[in-house]
Amino acid sequence: MTREEFGLSHHEIKLELELYRRVGKSFQDLFEQIMQKKDPSFMTVKPMGREGDWKSDGFSVDTGTLYQCYAPEGLTAALAAHKVIEDFNGACEYWRAKMRGWVFVWSSERALPPQVLDVLTNLKAQHPSLAIDHMGREGLWQIVKGLQSADRVAILGAVPELTDATATTAIEIQVLMKHLGRRTASLAEDPGLDLTAISEKLRRNRLSEAVTNTLRPAMPVARLVRDYVTKMPDPDFSESVADDLATKYRDLASTVDDPDVIFGSLVDYVIGDQRGDPKFFWAAAGIVAHYFELCDVFER
Repeated sequence: MTREEFGLSHHEIKLELELYRRVGKSFQDLFEQIMQKKDPSFMTVKPMGREGDWKSDGFSVDTGTLYQCYAPEGLTAALAAHKVIEDFNGACEYWRAKMRGWVFVWSSERALPPQVLDVLTNLKAQHPSLAIDHMGREGLWQIVKGLQSADRVAILGAVPELTDATATTAIEIQVLMKHLGRRTASLAEDPGLDLTAISEKLRRNRLSEAVTNTLRPAMPVARLVRDYVTKMPDPDFSESVADDLATKYRDLASTVDDPDVIFGSLVDYVIGDQRGDPKFFWAAAGIVAHYFELCDVFER
């Protein structure tokens, strides 16, 4: 796996996490960042006075496309369908002379409710001269995927170095595990370690290739985690950590139907206060990989 391939996988998971976490204005801000990198003619539209934003969150001068974002705390079919109709009609009122396309940008779910798709289909039939469409997480990822690496980093942060996985030591693992349980040996290359033993579990849990590309270099770190917890004088330490991660997993799974988001959230949870320090990324990924492999995290 090349650095660029891993970079794409890492940023795919990061984008999933950002889209899961962001609602309202925060989601709109992320969308604007993405579009400004993709389309130099893209203009943000800010609300002004009583007339608001003229039912638009962004406009592409080159394509004449108007974008309307919708990312509430919880997406319901009735409210989303009403939002589409209201925003489209408002956009037509204010932008008709300039508008050649209209895109409903959403993030709350992997798929739109059928009621919303029905409304969009009807609008397309009623306005054949306009390019009416919608864009969710997959569409946003396709845009981000096509950006230059530096632009992706500007939006989603730096990519951990693959070589840092083999530089991970028990020191980083100890720092991260302190807040998981009750609370140095260097890691060498081990080309014999792969995902063969857990490939069926990856498939069963519907984890994507992006997650697989993170787990593969993390597997040697997972072995270091195993050695670390095995040598702990407290025999209940590892079980305590496993319980902590399993509880976090259950909390996430009760509200999120996206295995990649759950995986990324668990890695983020393990990193804790060390977030932003790249040397701890692989330690966190190795800890999650270790307990994933033991079946203490994710489903059996």
